[in-house]
Amino acid sequence: MLNRNYTPNFKNVSLERRLLTSRSRIDRCSINIIKNRDNLLRYAQEYINFSRWLTWEVQTPEIEKESAAGLRYASKMYAAFLKLAEQPEQEQTFKIYDLPVVTWNGKGMLENGYAAPSEWIDAYFLAVITRDTESMDSLANFPIETMKQSATQAGPVSYKLVEVFQAYHHHQADYPKLLDECMGMAVKQNDDWAIYIAFGYLETLAALSPATFDVGCDFNEALAKNLQAQERYHIYEAGPDHAPVDSFLPIQLLGMACMWHDMGNEVTVESDSLPRFLINGTYFK
Repeated sequence: MLNRNYTPNFKNVSLERRLLTSRSRIDRCSINIIKNRDNLLRYAQEYINFSRWLTWEVQTPEIEKESAAGLRYASKMYAAFLKLAEQPEQEQTFKIYDLPVVTWNGKGMLENGYAAPSEWIDAYFLAVITRDTESMDSLANFPIETMKQSATQAGPVSYKLVEVFQAYHHHQADYPKLLDECMGMAVKQNDDWAIYIAFGYLETLAALSPATFDVGCDFNEALAKNLQAQERYHIYEAGPDHAPVDSFLPIQLLGMACMWHDMGNEVTVESDSLPRFLINGTYFK
């Protein structure tokens, strides 16, 4: 069992209060989702953070179902939001489970900095976790050139990561070459994000295909190593006054654990940050 290096201080704000606040916001989703296009993104992120804090709760079947349901909504919302950015001028209608039907266009989204690589990567692996193949396929076809038109610009490694993940999804023949190139770019960039986050993603992804790549360890070893490394990165990044919330549920590494499981392999890494019910897809079948 890999214990977390960080434990939230619930003395000032209790876990119960945090979850109550999130549930109150989520309860208004059906009202607010029709008011503003950007609420698709805001509520997707609200659901994700809610599930992250739920990892500190006792994992009863009720808590598991609540977390899984929230991630299912978040996956559809994220994919819908980025679909609007892909075709800004086009009116599109979405029906997300029991939420009201909404019709929006994506005008102004790229100018306002949406569709950054980090958003795409979160959205794609959220779809992987929830086994949302429709959203995965949609995101896998998102043009990287459109992403580069966003006012929020990222470094070359970020865009290359998207290219690698899309190549993996489509089983492209040049996937190994792209992954190797991206690894080299991350090493050359040589900052904490590139080494601990980007390279960690790539190393874990490479371990999914041991016949293609030899990263010096098997998948579970790569997963455990990068789970710990990325928690340390998020703790440092958050600083002493903020909780490293992203580390509570590391969407990308968790998504790759789901991939490994769905390929018929055993995920042996035990951690509260990798909920077993999400790896197994218990509520997504």
